[in-house]
Amino acid sequence: MAQKWIRTDEAEDVLGSIRHAIRAAQFVGEDPLAWKWVALALHSALQGACVCHLTTTARPVGAVTQHNEGEWLAYFEESRTNSMAKPPKTYLMDLPDLLKAVRKPYSSGDGSNVVGVAISESELSWLKRFHKDIRNQFVHFEPIGWSIEVSGIPEIAKLVTRVIGDCLQFGWAFRHQDHLQREEMQRSLNALASIEWPA
Repeated sequence: MAQKWIRTDEAEDVLGSIRHAIRAAQFVGEDPLAWKWVALALHSALQGACVCHLTTTARPVGAVTQHNEGEWLAYFEESRTNSMAKPPKTYLMDLPDLLKAVRKPYSSGDGSNVVGVAISESELSWLKRFHKDIRNQFVHFEPIGWSIEVSGIPEIAKLVTRVIGDCLQFGWAFRHQDHLQREEMQRSLNALASIEWPA
């Protein structure tokens, strides 16, 4: 069998996650388990957009933990004089910390956004619960029966859409995408925001 490869990056992954959330949403009326894939795709899109927004030109600095940032900066310095220097592993901040970081003024990787991404305290609390109680439970599914309220996911989808839209408008996060790719992302965000969810 011939090998098949796909090529992607962090910005393209955000768009792919948005598209998957839209696709999965089409099935939640007939297959309640499709909510899992909506939730995971929304989480992936949001986390990816935060990473894109925060990452500096010294990748992955900006989106990694504070300790890991120090390791990367030390590696960059050492690699100037030591061709054998080995890069450290990358440890991204988890979603709650990424969200706190993007809220800060000048949080984009180039420091150009005077205001932070608008996420209120209540929205941050809501997204933290989404991360901990829904996303983590789906990803690390224990051998248990589980009931999950999904009535709030459409509102989370709107919030995720707004946050990613802000990252897109600030310009830094998706700067490597061309005009058509950024337009496609905006169309996909509009489609996600206007989904008619089943009652």
